[in-house]
Amino acid sequence: MKLALPTLLAFALSASASPAKFARTSSADIQAYLDGHNTERAAHGAAPLTWSDDLASAAQSWANGCVFQHSGGSLGPYGENLAAGSGDYTIADAIGDWNAEESSYDPSNPQPSHWTQVVWKSTTQVGCAVAACSNIFPPEYGVAQYYVCEYSPAGNVIGEFPQNVQK
Repeated sequence: MKLALPTLLAFALSASASPAKFARTSSADIQAYLDGHNTERAAHGAAPLTWSDDLASAAQSWANGCVFQHSGGSLGPYGENLAAGSGDYTIADAIGDWNAEESSYDPSNPQPSHWTQVVWKSTTQVGCAVAACSNIFPPEYGVAQYYVCEYSPAGNVIGEFPQNVQK
């Protein structure tokens, strides 16, 4: 059984967690994160993001807590995207879920979304992480892969959509 849950709004599905600790992000995973973001950015007139170990460290710190809600700025002045899925839920799946939100974007009434953060033109860096969390979904769905990406400078700034999001 596979279940996916991207989130933009903060809400908690918390319980006691037993997060798996992960080593430094592999070069293959870094490339997967960058490819997923930069392919979408290129299609929407945004320059490629570069990887930040500092942002990845902040993302790992949050992911390891296994609380499916936004950090609320406690990690720093970053933008943030979250996604969780069970089964074989990959980096490409998480970023694909965020990118699928493009179809809901209305330039005449811009609203923050995962997708708008991905393509936000003034954002230049990203760092991401994953943790295996047993408390995000009901037990019948199994362990969730919980993805957290941090962005700098933060996107989704009200009043700055026209110059930062190209549909």
